[in-house]
Amino acid sequence: MKLHILMLAIPILLSSALAAMSKSSIGHNDGPWNSDHIDDLPTEVRQYIAGICRGPASAQHDFATYSPREKRWRINLEYLRCDGVGAFRRGNQCLDVDFVEVGSRFRPGAKQFRDCGF
Repeated sequence: MKLHILMLAIPILLSSALAAMSKSSIGHNDGPWNSDHIDDLPTEVRQYIAGICRGPASAQHDFATYSPREKRWRINLEYLRCDGVGAFRRGNQCLDVDFVEVGSRFRPGAKQFRDCGF
């Protein structure tokens, strides 16, 4: 009886593992600089970035981090690449901008120059 159950369970486990592997490989072919890292952000954050860049932009994975506990997005402009971003750097310091959730929207919060990570 145990052998019968095991023989039924193995194909089920294998098929779910294969499905998970195929799903995990989708979308992981992006390079380190990708516009999707911006496109997936809330509207207010995307509009802020559009105001800085005034054209095509791409960002690295660490460009935006979200803290669910604080309901805050931190935007690290050192990981943003576009034509207008140079105005937001001072020597080895880059601007970090927080966007805090207020109701159903995000509003700019703290802005601080910090040492760039590059």
